[in-house]
Amino acid sequence: MILVFGSILQSITLEDDPSSAIGKTSFASQYSNSVGGKGALQALSAAKAGGKTALVGRTGDDELAKHILMRLRKHGVITSGVAKAEHTQTGTSTHITNEGRTIIALGASEKTTAEQIPEEVISDRSIVLTQSELDMDEIKTMFEIAKDKGAVTILNLSPKYEVDAETLKLVDYLIAPAAAKEKLGDLSAHTHLTTIFLEKDGSCELRLKTGASSPIPKISLDNLKWAYPEGTEDAFCGTFAACLYAGLGLDKALIRSLVAATLSATKPGGYDSIPYSDDVNETLKAFQQG
Repeated sequence: MILVFGSILQSITLEDDPSSAIGKTSFASQYSNSVGGKGALQALSAAKAGGKTALVGRTGDDELAKHILMRLRKHGVITSGVAKAEHTQTGTSTHITNEGRTIIALGASEKTTAEQIPEEVISDRSIVLTQSELDMDEIKTMFEIAKDKGAVTILNLSPKYEVDAETLKLVDYLIAPAAAKEKLGDLSAHTHLTTIFLEKDGSCELRLKTGASSPIPKISLDNLKWAYPEGTEDAFCGTFAACLYAGLGLDKALIRSLVAATLSATKPGGYDSIPYSDDVNETLKAFQQG
């Protein structure tokens, strides 16, 4: 099973119209409301890529949570590991497009703990995936449980770029934005670690356990325009986890994940842009024929 440990949020996108400002008040030309949180979206991506996927997180005891979990379950995400926090609202992520700014209120997600994970569901066949939106102490504890059971661990170091050396020792695959390179510094001491840096243009850099580094170009097809990057990282990470779970080699996992990210970039939003495995297959076929 793929176990995703992460945030579950309402995602609001506002297209602000600066010309409408009256004092400190301005009006949005339009807005959208959907499922957000890197945990929720990466679980969705893994499930749509064909992996048996369970999400561990926390929501508020409110109607908003019911709506979010229903939309995740519709695509096959197992949500029995999602707990409810009383007297706390489900978290919210608000993106203001013209400013390129996102404001996150974690809400109930901030109370997610490693204790929520039933240890009996983790085995040496498990893939455990998390991100850096949640408390890093809880993430470390979760990875300790996973490694004790022989699971493969993936850390998407986003949106925060900070991770201590002890936690990195528990990580098999580190996926991070290219902007995190300077913060991470020299990773050569972590000889167990495979690192993937995601560039803003859809390409990536692979750093193997041996220390070798290889740039991988973006997937280029005439009908694929890299226009909406907001869901690309989550599409990549969830697909990558599903590929490892299916037993694919690193090279095939990378290509399929890059295709999923590229397809996501052709549509606005996160939840609505994440592709199915069949979409990836069709794009790969067109790419190979081209």
